Amino acid sequence: MENSCSQCSASFEITDSEIQFIEKISPQFRGTHYAFPLPRHCPVCREQHRMAHRNERWLYHRKCDKTGKQIIALYAPQEPYEVYDQQAWWSDEFDPLSYGRDFDFSRPFFEQYKELELAVPKIAIINAKSENCTYTNYSGENRNCYLVTGGLGSEDCYYSYRIFYSKDICDCYDLYECERCYECLESTKLYNCIYCEQCHGSSDCVLCKDCTGCKDCFGCVNLRNKQYFIYNKECTKEDYERKIIEIRNNLDAVRPDIERLHAQAPHRSAQQIQCEHVSGDQLWQCKDCSNCYTLKKSRNCIYGKIGEGNTDCMDCNFFDNCELQYFNCNNEKNYNVSFSSLIWYSKHVLYSMNCFHSEYLFGCTGMKKHKYCVLNKEYSKEAYEELVSKIILHMQETGEWGVFFPPEISAFGYNETVANDFVPLSKEEVAKRNWKWRSMEDAPVHHLEPKADTDAKDICTKILTCEKSGKQYKIIPQELKLYEDMNVPVPNLCPEQRHTDRMARLNPRTLWSRTCDKCGTSMETTYAPERPEIVYCEECYIKEVY
Repeated sequence: MENSCSQCSASFEITDSEIQFIEKISPQFRGTHYAFPLPRHCPVCREQHRMAHRNERWLYHRKCDKTGKQIIALYAPQEPYEVYDQQAWWSDEFDPLSYGRDFDFSRPFFEQYKELELAVPKIAIINAKSENCTYTNYSGENRNCYLVTGGLGSEDCYYSYRIFYSKDICDCYDLYECERCYECLESTKLYNCIYCEQCHGSSDCVLCKDCTGCKDCFGCVNLRNKQYFIYNKECTKEDYERKIIEIRNNLDAVRPDIERLHAQAPHRSAQQIQCEHVSGDQLWQCKDCSNCYTLKKSRNCIYGKIGEGNTDCMDCNFFDNCELQYFNCNNEKNYNVSFSSLIWYSKHVLYSMNCFHSEYLFGCTGMKKHKYCVLNKEYSKEAYEELVSKIILHMQETGEWGVFFPPEISAFGYNETVANDFVPLSKEEVAKRNWKWRSMEDAPVHHLEPKADTDAKDICTKILTCEKSGKQYKIIPQELKLYEDMNVPVPNLCPEQRHTDRMARLNPRTLWSRTCDKCGTSMETTYAPERPEIVYCEECYIKEVY
């Protein structure tokens, strides 16, 4: 079924499998089925609306509105929200039910929900079971991490995004079980590697791409189980060790040689490892997943991005260990949750945000271990189902049923959110849509004040200026030590610019039809047809590499 997006007018298809899933996920109350309408926005605009409610890296100094102590928070001090530090928010002194209210059937749902959001205190940051990780967000079980987003079980990591069970990592993205890595992307089980992408089970590699089981390699691509290679050419151990010293000291000069090699080498149409019946990129051990990206160990997912261990989910971002999910963002270990954001360890939730360990919620925020609640007011099971049935009929009349929380009621400026990473808009474009924008005057300051500059040689006492953006930044001592240990220069760009440049190295999360440059077969790939890279289908790529 072909549709036209009501926001951008782009044409998009709604497949039979999507229609079947929406029918399956639609709720039932008191024996009546309340079908979600088919999407009115294209997949890109749907994703944009979800991610406009997720601020990952803009952190602010402000005071806890409960204790008065200085804290780090996702919410700027200028915003009209009460914000509690994690301990105060989780304490029994904060009761979200005390903010409960009756539903007003003379007014739209989103209008009432926004008023509730403004009243209920928000948790300052999402950082659980961690030690010395004050500036770490959407993370847990970490130690000594700084400005890490989406980290789990990691230690001594800095300025990185989605780092799992890793140690001594700086300026990296999407690493699993890695140690001593700098500027590496989408890789697993690396040790002592620099500027490597899509590499696995390798060590002591520099500027390599799509190499597996390799050691002591420089500037290589598509190698398997090799050692002592430079630009895909084998060296003796002695020659390698002699040449690598000179090359490592002048990386900028050799980058053109590496770029030429990568341009001549075939590229895999998509990274799909141990997968069956999937489409998308960066998929690991997935089955029956369509238009999915950066997904691991998942089944029966459609339009899913960045998650692990999911089953029967559609239109979800940043979700792990979830089942029966539709149109969600920021969710963890849930069952049967739709049109919600930041819901963890919960089930049977609709149109709610910032709720944990709860079930049977509708239009709630800030709930923790609660059930059968509407707008933070508790009901009996029977009264809950009766009221929710009436609210759904009301939302059908107002046109709100089947629509995600609009970006205009987000707690964040559009440019604060991850939506701006994937669908960047100018300040003027955001204003035209009546969405919020965070001015640079309110820009967050992550670093503490520097020490007195008593030693001009100590770069950690200085405030530096980014050569590209002009923003100020600092080098922390732990970061400097890692640079020295790995023999890499101190960066001349601020952390935010480094993140932006790093994400720009990723392929777009979009599929194009293209023919294999080896056999001519038709295939789907994240390499657009007009791009100059040589791209092989999976079968031809495997024959070439192995």
